[in-house]
Amino acid sequence: MKKSVRIPLVIQHLSFYILLLIIPVIIMGYIFHNSLLTNLKEQVTESNEQKLIQMKTMMDTKLSELHKISMQVSTQHELTPYFFNNFFDVFKAKQILDYKVGNDFIYEVFYYIRGDQYLFSSGSSYSLDSFINSYYQYQNWSHDDFYKDINESKQPFLRNAEEINTFNSELLHMITYVAPVPFNSKNPYGTLIFFIKEQMIKDMLNNVVSSQEGNAFILDQNGQAVATLFDRDSEISTISNEYQNEILNGGGTLTIEGKVYYLSSIKSDFLDWTFITISPESELMKEVNAVRNKVLLAYVIIFGAGILLIFLGMHLNYKPLHKLIHHAEEKWSRAVQNRHGLDKVWEAIHYSESRNQMLSERVENSRPVLQKHLLTRLLRGEIMDYDELNLLGEDLGLTFEESTYYVVLVEFHGDHTPPAQECAALVEGWMTQLPIMEKYQVELFEASKIAIILSGDVKVPLLSQWHQKFIKSNSFTTTIGVGNSYSEITQIGKSYLEASAALDYKLIKGVGQIIFFTETFADNLNLQWYDKKMVADLELFLRQRMKGEVELVMEQIIQIVKAPATSLFMAKCLIYDVSSTVMRVVHHMHNVNHKLEDDLPDILQINDFQSVEQLEETVKQLIQTVFALNEEGLSDYKLLEELLSYIRANYQDEQFSIQALASHFSLSEAYIMRYVKKQTGETVLQHLNRLRMSHTKELLIRTDLPVKDIALQVGYSDVSSFIRKFKQSEKLTPGEYRKQYANQNAD
Repeated sequence: MKKSVRIPLVIQHLSFYILLLIIPVIIMGYIFHNSLLTNLKEQVTESNEQKLIQMKTMMDTKLSELHKISMQVSTQHELTPYFFNNFFDVFKAKQILDYKVGNDFIYEVFYYIRGDQYLFSSGSSYSLDSFINSYYQYQNWSHDDFYKDINESKQPFLRNAEEINTFNSELLHMITYVAPVPFNSKNPYGTLIFFIKEQMIKDMLNNVVSSQEGNAFILDQNGQAVATLFDRDSEISTISNEYQNEILNGGGTLTIEGKVYYLSSIKSDFLDWTFITISPESELMKEVNAVRNKVLLAYVIIFGAGILLIFLGMHLNYKPLHKLIHHAEEKWSRAVQNRHGLDKVWEAIHYSESRNQMLSERVENSRPVLQKHLLTRLLRGEIMDYDELNLLGEDLGLTFEESTYYVVLVEFHGDHTPPAQECAALVEGWMTQLPIMEKYQVELFEASKIAIILSGDVKVPLLSQWHQKFIKSNSFTTTIGVGNSYSEITQIGKSYLEASAALDYKLIKGVGQIIFFTETFADNLNLQWYDKKMVADLELFLRQRMKGEVELVMEQIIQIVKAPATSLFMAKCLIYDVSSTVMRVVHHMHNVNHKLEDDLPDILQINDFQSVEQLEETVKQLIQTVFALNEEGLSDYKLLEELLSYIRANYQDEQFSIQALASHFSLSEAYIMRYVKKQTGETVLQHLNRLRMSHTKELLIRTDLPVKDIALQVGYSDVSSFIRKFKQSEKLTPGEYRKQYANQNAD
């Protein structure tokens, strides 16, 4: 039944094209009989007005962007007078000044600190004299007026289009816009000067006028032309006079040299500009007459064109398919050259799928090499945190999610040691027998050694059982060294050092064993390890640029390295801690970080050192490098020095607060907290508390003042809060601390 009533496809297409033939006739008749001819003039006028509105909106938007730039510059602390000390500070702020990038409306931006003798741009700096007299010579803006305007203006102002002679004899037609910084401030400290090419506005005006006989204008509040599309003096003077006489009222007709024009205008409240367009009446009547003739002619030829429309309809149905086939021929000509029609499309799809599969296989084949490179960087200490590691390893399927990790070092011995590839395959098979969440194999430059990074804490029974069951029974002689577990990613390299030291212990325990680093200390219980607080103090002093304290700590480190009781391994660990500490500090020094790539030793270099002298030389090299970089960056940390000086001068004030600190330096609280934490490694409150506690201990030792008076002297109004803070810091109450010191002196 359904088959008998189904409409054939040909009939469906025919019905569709008949509708295409009838609908235009109905629409055209409806339009014609609804007074198209009488309303067309009004429609054209409205169209011009709409174009003017769009033009006004675009101009308002462009000019508001200049205001936004002015406000953005005032929020950039790098562009305040506080940071502008010399030319080099300007070049540091180049990217901030370069607002013309991505904004073709702006030809150039110049920034001026009021009272100074120089103007700055993203590419250079100019003295005021050379700027106005040599580089950009205004014909109607003298040096004195220029200096007065950029130093005293508190409101933005605009200079209409004018000719400017440049130092290379180039003649520019520019509109100059001047805005104070901060914007709308009673006491601005800077000025922004924007150069806008008149041609840019002419190009925008060109979209408003549809013929060469028309014209478009932008007038300022005084009736002077800011910009015109065509520089025809008679039209400009007539429009300017009409504006002065307040005759322009949005629309109407205007006679210029005996010729009638239709005028449309609209006013912008943003800069009190007036946008005007004029179109000759003769041009509009041509349009009206042309439309009328076309409508009449359409009734005559519409039916004759029906056949053509049907043909075009059939053609349009095939056109998308034709484009698809043509695209396949262009992109994959070799693959589809022996195919025809739709077979070309199918062959192109098959070829594309094959190519994608081949590329996927290549990426997959290179994955182990990339993983090895990333893990080797981890062992070298080149990666600072887990977020960086996981970001680099995300596409490689290499992410570290556990809280702790340690290194296991496998070494093959004997004359019958298998090739490197076979060793790697053996270790990979042994790793599968370990019930550990994360495990990564790293093939080292020494073919006989392979490193394994395992997650979690070191479980001696588990690893011993694993060695006994799966490795020791193997025909190859294999010794395994196990380092300690650490939570910080920068300590994974240290675990590698420990595993290497444990492996060296085979000379005592024998080959073919699993040796834990803790065992190497079992026979050396009297070994005095270095104080970790010394390394922590080094990091703190480095972050705070306290050169004298850094030198004292580094002298202690060198003494420990050179001490007869110091083992080579302990010296290596100490140097590794120093190296990783320096790397963490300079990790935030983006402007000089690249200079350290060849100066800081990595874990593999440290492990290869065979003498104390070599380690001592490394320490000296680190001292020289860090101090040199600190000297280069002193100007960058002027704010830090002033912040810390202010805290030292006011920490005894119980009313001291971050809000007061921020208000004193005219900066936000959030910015100060981030800046101090990044530069010193301490928060503002931590630094404040350390100063107060240091002063407290000095008063407890040198005076007999009551605890209440001491609390007031160091900035605490609440004694109980003071005692609690002191106990958190020193693990003793103030009274217990004073008593303990007195007992030590008595002894």
